Amino acid sequence: MTPLGGATVSRDEGDIPPSTSVLIITGGRDQHLARVLTGLEISVPAPNDVVVVFMNQPAGAVPESTLEVVTGHVSDPDGLPLAAARNRAAALAQGEVLVFLDVDCIPASGTVGALSHEVRRHPGSLVMGTPRYLPPGWQDMVPVTESRDDGLRAVSVEHAARQHLGAGPSAEWSMVWTLVLALSASDFSALGGFDEGFRGYGAEDTDFAFRARDAGLDLVFSEATAFHQPHGVYRPPLHHFQDILVNARHFKQVHGSWPMGGWLGRFRDLGLVLWDPAGAQLEVRREPTAAEIAAALDEGSAY
Repeated sequence: MTPLGGATVSRDEGDIPPSTSVLIITGGRDQHLARVLTGLEISVPAPNDVVVVFMNQPAGAVPESTLEVVTGHVSDPDGLPLAAARNRAAALAQGEVLVFLDVDCIPASGTVGALSHEVRRHPGSLVMGTPRYLPPGWQDMVPVTESRDDGLRAVSVEHAARQHLGAGPSAEWSMVWTLVLALSASDFSALGGFDEGFRGYGAEDTDFAFRARDAGLDLVFSEATAFHQPHGVYRPPLHHFQDILVNARHFKQVHGSWPMGGWLGRFRDLGLVLWDPAGAQLEVRREPTAAEIAAALDEGSAY
């Protein structure tokens, strides 16, 4: 397939690989960011540059690194500007291939190179790597092995929702997550980046994937691994209640279907919303209480 942007990063296998930028957005996850940068420093091959965009915090100093690191900043008083931050990172990047990497995800040493290679092999594709999830306390559990990657793999687990996915072409566009995602810079530009109509948390990555699908791109899943560092998770994400409703309605208007059905269903079961999965209704019955939000926090799971 010819990439949307008309340019291509496809080359003969013996050629120099395309230049690659790793894009990270973060909001208050400084320790996680430091571990991700340490992981990128031992990547083979190393990325040509790393772009770090800070959300709702000053564009702080990143740890000293052997890599070329560029920083940026976006802010939104109403929530996390995820779409805007990713677009800002892409605007600052220099590479022919963009690798979006979650600030929680420590890449295996070959992951960035493998994703860049897959984008070269499959022009006009989104390529998603494989997240594996580290448990709380993982740093005290990692066994002594010949490689850091083997140690992290030994204590991490797959996400249950992704265990059926194999490497190679796929049509499961709803499983595209921006944890570890690569595509050519030209395709990203032709798609117009992430839709900044999605404000705060939820559905901006699924919208990006669906627009890529509708524009004729292909989807490829890769075994290139990133190890997700644990953090507290709200089940369901009641702390993002309003963001999810606003973004769900925006997604429905654009694509004609509801995203985040599992979360909307839980909101309905809790008596928070009136929601018709087959229709157009999504109405607030009441806001979640502070006690309900606190009770939803799970700090003891890998994901």
